[in-house]
Amino acid sequence: MPGNFDTAKNIFFKELTLNDINDSLLDFYDRYQKVDRYWSNENGTWTLLEKGYTEDWDIKKKYAKIQMFKNVLSKNEGVIFGAFLNNGNGDNSNGNKRLIGFAVLLNKKFGSQKQYVQLTQMHVSNGCRHKGIGKELFRLCVIKTHDFGAQKIYISANDSEDTQRFYLGIGCADAVEIDAESAKAEPCDRQMEFVL
Repeated sequence: MPGNFDTAKNIFFKELTLNDINDSLLDFYDRYQKVDRYWSNENGTWTLLEKGYTEDWDIKKKYAKIQMFKNVLSKNEGVIFGAFLNNGNGDNSNGNKRLIGFAVLLNKKFGSQKQYVQLTQMHVSNGCRHKGIGKELFRLCVIKTHDFGAQKIYISANDSEDTQRFYLGIGCADAVEIDAESAKAEPCDRQMEFVL
């Protein structure tokens, strides 16, 4: 399980409510990621390939994420944790602060023994990565998974080398049970799990 780290005084984390979700929430969020190498499952073996690609979100993609946030919270389908830049005066309310990372954890249990809940989204803004923000977001998801009464977090992990290094580094492994819907929706992803 991820341990403590220095979050720096200018970052705070909170579980979001519907009141926190507005159309400008992702205005300053930068999804840009240049992927130089990515993993591909070649006949049952994961192979690291050199030809890369670029990930980015335009206004339409950001709007779609905001709508997804609203749906998850309004339908009570899970929780959303956000990482924000603090205004420096000790006021840990998000207000007009910049969202620099988020995680979406659904509360619907699944699997042969209802052992899983799914982490459907976890992203940290370009320029804010490698500072422990993802680890703290994941730690919050681990706590909430326990509260939900599940034993495992299911992750359909992006194929980028950095993304899979992150998940493997915090103790995730290949999923024992594959969620067919997730695998079909993202056939290039690696289906992973984290055991509490």
